[in-house]
Amino acid sequence: MRRRLLVIALVLLAVASTGAPAARAASSAAEGPGIAALDARIERAQAHIDRWYPRIERWYRHIRQAAARVDRLEEIVALSSTDAGLIGGPGGSVWVHRGPSFRLDHANSDLRSTLRSPWARRAQAQLDTWSAYLAELVRARERALRPAPQEAERAGATAPLPGQARTYEGWATAFLGRLGAPPCDENLLIVVTWETSESTSAAYNPLATTHDMPGATDMNTVGVKHYVSLGQGLDASRDTLLLGAESYGYGAVLDSVRSCRSAKVTARAINASAWCRGCVGGAYITGLLPIVRATYVEHAARLVATRP
Repeated sequence: MRRRLLVIALVLLAVASTGAPAARAASSAAEGPGIAALDARIERAQAHIDRWYPRIERWYRHIRQAAARVDRLEEIVALSSTDAGLIGGPGGSVWVHRGPSFRLDHANSDLRSTLRSPWARRAQAQLDTWSAYLAELVRARERALRPAPQEAERAGATAPLPGQARTYEGWATAFLGRLGAPPCDENLLIVVTWETSESTSAAYNPLATTHDMPGATDMNTVGVKHYVSLGQGLDASRDTLLLGAESYGYGAVLDSVRSCRSAKVTARAINASAWCRGCVGGAYITGLLPIVRATYVEHAARLVATRP
């Protein structure tokens, strides 16, 4: 538990240090949002992070307090043989002494409840998504300040690794195949945008699904998984959509990619589903799509994490 809390603290420090670079230049509309527009989006994203961060900090503080109470009671139980007892009476049985074991059980129950808090998990999802969005905006701003690459360089950037689906575009192609959807340009664009929106370090899990698989381990307290192989990650992402087609609204997403509808239509379907409803101020996927469309080659060439 103490090791987990240390990791949590490091994550918090990393999120808190996220910021926008101080630079300025101009960008044409054809290349995506201008510098001024990106600066405005960066400022808005940072404001949302500043809003959600204290809430997550309170949750982690509650976790630390609950864990400390469990540790303290475990030490007491180890040194004491006193336990709770029951006596009968007119009103039924009552506790005559709440011994250490009784209190330890309740402390463990409180800790589990704190860790599973739906409100806190939603807050964590909001913070993670806004942080990924901010990082992407900062990268977009940096790209807007750089000279455009030569066509030969751009073509080479999208080359997939031999026999592997480890670039965002390569993974997207394999994922669409798992869904029975064609790898048309609009489908590749929306899946790469989805991966970019998550920007996760979860192994073989660029969409940051929490679907459990044999040997998979948790990356964070929300339950996002590290998968053991490329195939397992693809299967888990596919199963997440298939199993949640009706209950989570993923059916519309599946219909859209299988019909190769425009990326904007699929983005709206993802946004309306339960995947990350309400994230990024209601602009999850839809807000990032124009940026990825304008600079697709660079996003498509990003690599999927392969190690925890």
